[in-house]
Amino acid sequence: MNTLNVSEAKAHFSTIVNQVIAGDTILIRKRNVPVAQIIPVPNKSPAKIRHRTLVGWAKDSGVEILGDLTEPAISKNDWDMLQ
Repeated sequence: MNTLNVSEAKAHFSTIVNQVIAGDTILIRKRNVPVAQIIPVPNKSPAKIRHRTLVGWAKDSGVEILGDLTEPAISKNDWDMLQ
């Protein structure tokens, strides 16, 4: 287990992430007091993670979008009143 202080962790974060991907555990200390531990996610390698959202997945689910998603949900006058 590697141990780093907060400033070292900030300066070398991408290197730390690569070490964790490789299976190492990193202990982060603040003023020599352990405050965090970075561990690998179990059974997940970056090669196995993939985007699983499919276009049109809710097409036949009965979900219907009412209204215009690009317009505010309340009128401009009501919005000004809330401020």
